[in-house]
Amino acid sequence: MKRYLKILSLLLTVGVLFLSSIALASTQQNFAAYLERGGKILTGITWDDIDQLYELYEMYYGSFDPIFEKPYVEALIMNQLLKDKFVEYLSEAEGLSSEEFKVAHSEISESDMEKYYEENREDIQQEAYVDFDYAVFETEEEAKKFYDRASEVGFEKAISEASESSGLLDSDSYAGLKKSQTSASFIDVLFTPSEKKLKMHTTDNASFVFNIKNLNDLSTFEKFKESPMYEEVMANLSNEKFEKYVEEKIKSEKINFAVPQEYKIWFDMVRNVPSEKLVEQYYSTVFNETGNLIETDPIVLTGLLTALEDANLVEEYIEEYEALVRELYELGYRSFLVLARLRQFDNSENVLLEYNVELSKILINYINNGDTLSVLQYIYSNLSELEELSNSGNPEVRQKALEYLYRMNKALGDEESANKYLEQLHQENPNYKIESEQ
Repeated sequence: MKRYLKILSLLLTVGVLFLSSIALASTQQNFAAYLERGGKILTGITWDDIDQLYELYEMYYGSFDPIFEKPYVEALIMNQLLKDKFVEYLSEAEGLSSEEFKVAHSEISESDMEKYYEENREDIQQEAYVDFDYAVFETEEEAKKFYDRASEVGFEKAISEASESSGLLDSDSYAGLKKSQTSASFIDVLFTPSEKKLKMHTTDNASFVFNIKNLNDLSTFEKFKESPMYEEVMANLSNEKFEKYVEEKIKSEKINFAVPQEYKIWFDMVRNVPSEKLVEQYYSTVFNETGNLIETDPIVLTGLLTALEDANLVEEYIEEYEALVRELYELGYRSFLVLARLRQFDNSENVLLEYNVELSKILINYINNGDTLSVLQYIYSNLSELEELSNSGNPEVRQKALEYLYRMNKALGDEESANKYLEQLHQENPNYKIESEQ
């Protein structure tokens, strides 16, 4: 879900700006999703509204899996745009613009901030930061000599004088080093308050002289108030307060969010309905009393499948889980996200081949982006399984495996192995064309 959190963050950023471009539809038929109260439609959004914002996310994040990721993103968009519409509705009722309305219901006072500081003081102090100059020397003796000179004439002049000294290894400035990002061996020397700006510190490898220009240890509310973190926290608390106010108004006004039937489970997911409750609520829409599938819409199937995984109920519903995965496969969905799940139940040659072909495509992208080390273990297993498949009795399986052995080795820079597999492939089928060359 990490990717989804980033998506949600971007959604909150651009949602209000995007809202101004939405054209109002006049009838229920024109709405993809809408707000209603007591059976009366208040306002809604169209598929064009959703699609325009969805395209923005594809531009930012790349393409999404059509049945596992796209519905989640679309549900996020529906939720935010409908909430924006509700804010617009409430704003008009109070005779305010949307921005004026938000300011009126999200104000954070200094006393609110002080309360937050006292409740989170320990965590906040981990975000203490320091601005400093430093000089590094080979020996403690040379560092001490520099320290004494800097105490007399100042750090900058001492650096200028020491630039000709062979003992000076390095010197530079650093701004905004956080305590949470600092090596434990340097925390005391950099973050302990002191009247002296110059500090000396020796490690096993070198000796350092630090010139502390600014230490914001966040040890008091006043120091916290002067830090950049103050405005950041205030903005977050303001957004949280406003979100809470809007959610409370949705409940008190008895507003219903109406979305397409197939998106209901995904919409409830983004509205933070517990996964266990989602399984309980939607099980009967997908399976009958005997455990047989009665639903074939892939968006609904992946919604329940995702809820089972998030609720850690896969083992408890293992037969249903397998049925969901196999149904998606039979419906023609052969993405990596489907095949990776299917492999838990099916290691047939065709499934193994399809899985490794899709995995190869992903790995080649990582390799081309210079991220080989992060997927090294998958590269080894991928090459091993493709090698096994290249010995298949089925010529189509054998040739496809050879193709991807060629492509993988070429991406990895092993031209000798790549050419070996390509030659073997063309010996077997002179007319075979590599996918990217077709």
